[in-house]
Amino acid sequence: MNIKMNIDEILLFLDLMEKEKKTPLLDELKMMLYYLENYDEVKKFYKKVKENGYRLPNKFLAFSLVHFIENFEECIALKKEIYQNNTKRKYSDVFIQQILLSGTKEQAKETIEEAKGYGVLLKNTWADKYDSIREIIKRQEEWKRIIKEQLIENDNFPKIYNDFSRLKHKYFDNIPLEYIKGELSNRNQSQISVYTRSVFIKEYARRISNGVCQLCDKGAPFRDKHGNPFLEVHHIQYLSEGGSDSMENVVALCPNCHRRIHHLQLEADFKKVLEKAKINLNKNGE
Repeated sequence: MNIKMNIDEILLFLDLMEKEKKTPLLDELKMMLYYLENYDEVKKFYKKVKENGYRLPNKFLAFSLVHFIENFEECIALKKEIYQNNTKRKYSDVFIQQILLSGTKEQAKETIEEAKGYGVLLKNTWADKYDSIREIIKRQEEWKRIIKEQLIENDNFPKIYNDFSRLKHKYFDNIPLEYIKGELSNRNQSQISVYTRSVFIKEYARRISNGVCQLCDKGAPFRDKHGNPFLEVHHIQYLSEGGSDSMENVVALCPNCHRRIHHLQLEADFKKVLEKAKINLNKNGE
């Protein structure tokens, strides 16, 4: 199963869990962390977890999240959170990360000495790896490799993603299209989080199409497991080329047309979907 989650979906997942009064399980947290693409996204994820009042288990903080902390002071703060209950567990990865983020060799040596007070014995040669983002990235990649083997190949990720899809469909089933359009149109007073906006844009594109491909004008080739027409969301002006994540710049396409428009890049296709996007803005909601 080809699974990919972006930061907007991950933050929405956390919010939907909160609505269901559900606490994320360890594997769910690992899956979310796996799909975060940079440190800014890690910070947004961690902030959302805090806002929702979740208390993360030390198993996640000390063996997973710590690898993705890329700021020395924030690593210190995480260490304090891990050890706030005077735990006697020896978390060597926490001190190793602190060493790798140290600005000087002397600072790294101090961390090695500090670790001894927690029963963590590290070789003095670790001090030579101070200020090493390369080593941090290497350890992040190794963590992702292990997680992929553990969670993707044994079908845990698909199960978790299906749970997210269920919560998402349940949530949007209760929201009229007109409400979605109104919230997306009014950026100043919208209740939609800036971090989950793209999820609403995708939902708008699928709903406004009414199950019909915006290029070939044919119905979706099949329905997903939730009974909804399967169409893919396409940004007319690519986001990677400066296109906006907005209602004016999205349409829903069948998988065949989606590949056609990317591979052939025909001017006629571009003009047609651009016109469809404009027409969609004036459509009435459900």
